[in-house]
Amino acid sequence: MSGLRITVADRVATILLNRPEVLNAMRSEDHRALHQACDELEARDDVGAVLIRGSGRSFCSGSDLREIGDITGAAARDYVRLDFTTKNRVAGLGKPVVAAIHGWCVGGGVELALACDIRIAADDAVFSMREVALGSVPGSGGLQRLPAVVGLGVAKDWILTGRNVSAVDAERRGLVTEVVPAAELAARAHALAAELAGRNPTAVRLAKVALDPRPEPDYGLVAAFQTLAGDACHGDPLYLESTRKYTDKRGKP
Repeated sequence: MSGLRITVADRVATILLNRPEVLNAMRSEDHRALHQACDELEARDDVGAVLIRGSGRSFCSGSDLREIGDITGAAARDYVRLDFTTKNRVAGLGKPVVAAIHGWCVGGGVELALACDIRIAADDAVFSMREVALGSVPGSGGLQRLPAVVGLGVAKDWILTGRNVSAVDAERRGLVTEVVPAAELAARAHALAAELAGRNPTAVRLAKVALDPRPEPDYGLVAAFQTLAGDACHGDPLYLESTRKYTDKRGKP
């Protein structure tokens, strides 16, 4: 079963990433479940907005390296394509999507947040894009979306260094629009999503498309680059060595 839980209240569908034991790291089945959830929520008349948040101590720690840390070749290409198309589906949802971010938001977790329309962070949130430090590259839209949000220079700094970014710095750079105490995050994010859910859905959809044109095609130039880049990086000895502690099933997640 996937690590997602979906509830609906006040015309807001909350997608809860529910694998707290691994800081909500996502597996292939979770990506497929998220894609399917977007399809289903798109069609529901009782849903006007979507809220994505994580359970436990983290929003999302990215891809589960215990699944993908040692895959190469066709398997690596298939995973990158799946991850890329899932984030595109979130970004292309016709309804507004709010991310409520607390704790660790790492790698693919940042890319998931970037696929959302509005991001609110708890004051304990920490952002980090560690792919380059691990010997790979962001594979699901981060290379394209982060510069558009925080500027090219800042994006280069964050991606190339993989350094931790505090919630305060994320707000200062525009990655998140608001920082609230951790205890208030869920309520504040739900209230914002409920406010958006009350808007004219046609106006919301048109505004989203005009402000941010549809995501890169799933099988276009960017998708091809990400697939080939992931394949090349996953086969590199440095990447395999840096992810060994995750792929060793005897180790802790």
